[in-house]
Amino acid sequence: MRPSERGEWLESSSARVDHPEAQECVLHVFACGVAVFHLVQPHQPAALTDLAVWRYRSYASDLPWARDKLRDLLDEEPAGVPNPEYILSLYWLTSGPWSGDAHDTALRLLSTPSVLVDRGAPDGPAPLGGAVEESLLATGFDHPDIVSFGVRGVSTAYAGWSGVAYASHSRERSLTIDELVTCELTVQALWCFTRQVQQMIEDGQDPFMPEQYGWRFLRAASSRLTTARAQETAQHVLMREAIMKTSGLAERLRAAQDALREGVG
Repeated sequence: MRPSERGEWLESSSARVDHPEAQECVLHVFACGVAVFHLVQPHQPAALTDLAVWRYRSYASDLPWARDKLRDLLDEEPAGVPNPEYILSLYWLTSGPWSGDAHDTALRLLSTPSVLVDRGAPDGPAPLGGAVEESLLATGFDHPDIVSFGVRGVSTAYAGWSGVAYASHSRERSLTIDELVTCELTVQALWCFTRQVQQMIEDGQDPFMPEQYGWRFLRAASSRLTTARAQETAQHVLMREAIMKTSGLAERLRAAQDALREGVG
């Protein structure tokens, strides 16, 4: 595996792995004990609803695939491999038929695709129908959990609980896909880490982590993710703030930090 670049505060290694459908798949293994698969899957859907349905249907295959891949790599018995819990989508929009307010609405819908899908359909996630998408694009769509981090003339960008959508309008000034992915990988790794602490508590255990990944590690992580750096651009600050807010990671970091500190005391 390839180690993370020097200077990265969240130590990790990465390696390419095969995926049956993804154009590219990289496994990131963080030293704190978290594994995150990054899948790159280009799509040219006929409509946003088609993309939303594909996104939810992919859960049924990608989550078991991730578990099986970890089992093979670790050479573990099935019972010893944790179940992957979540898939977060990052949509990098390169082109579309919308303009003006409709373009803005399309990005909002991408960050909250559930409004276009019947997730309780008997045969699995199904489209609600083209009329729903057309109506929302015509009248606009908003949701209290959507946070904008775009910059006028540079980008249109929204973050939600289930996804992040970004469209660049100025290649020289906008964020890069690598910058967005790096932020998401960090947030998802720490989200999974704090989820493990939460799971221990809910199972009636006293949460425990190795000293180097105890409450001081979480305190440092919280500071790095919530405090602007001296030479950091405004776009980076907005991106990180939006993703932190919609993921709920800040609250999870505080709760896990308190729980681990109590365990030490």
